[in-house]
Amino acid sequence: MIRIGVVLGRGGHTAQTFALVDLLGRNYQYLYLIGVLDRLTPKKIRIPGTVLPVLPPRLLPQDSKIMSVVRTIVTLFLSFIYFLLLRPKVVLSCGTGLTVPVFCAARALGVKTVFIESMSRVTELSMTGRLLLGKTDLFFVQWPQLAEKTPGALYGGQLL
Repeated sequence: MIRIGVVLGRGGHTAQTFALVDLLGRNYQYLYLIGVLDRLTPKKIRIPGTVLPVLPPRLLPQDSKIMSVVRTIVTLFLSFIYFLLLRPKVVLSCGTGLTVPVFCAARALGVKTVFIESMSRVTELSMTGRLLLGKTDLFFVQWPQLAEKTPGALYGGQLL
């Protein structure tokens, strides 16, 4: 069975990602990468899969930049180990900041990456989108006007 890595954040990112997983259906084995302190998101998973805890780059708004860098490196390393052992075919994300180190690990191992910019981004890319544009196998936006002004982005319609 084909394994798909799914990066889950909180809030709207998660709702959009679950809509995408629902569209893909139960014919895949899912690996859910979730922030280690996120207790709510795992309870919302509708299609079972393996939950893989990672450290979000920022745990608290007042976090120092040094701690954010350390957590990003730890997440990069954990993701690399998870992907090396579990070998997903592709990793998907709908925009959470956790995506950047996870996608870096995936790309280092030759795992395909698909980024879907959050539907809340109508006229400009998120920071995560700006960091990943041109560095993913597929990069989708959910608004045609954003696709028109973003070279390399594909308009894929809305997930919700």
